[in-house]
Amino acid sequence: MNKITSQPAERELDIGDRISIRSGGMPLPALVGQMGTVVEVFRVPRGSCRVRIDGDPEQRREWFFYRNEVVINDV
Repeated sequence: MNKITSQPAERELDIGDRISIRSGGMPLPALVGQMGTVVEVFRVPRGSCRVRIDGDPEQRREWFFYRNEVVINDV
């Protein structure tokens, strides 16, 4: 008998997580593939976050992303 196994769920985002931007809802094409650090996590909409992008010339700028637009870079 075949057994169905579920895929492991992605963990929740946390402040300080290192992430990569991926294609998703509406990220700017220039940001796809960039890395950054999560500076704030919102529970509504669930898992959305503000991120500072590495190498951004405007160092204090923060970008908003939905959870499906970022990938956690666990090491």
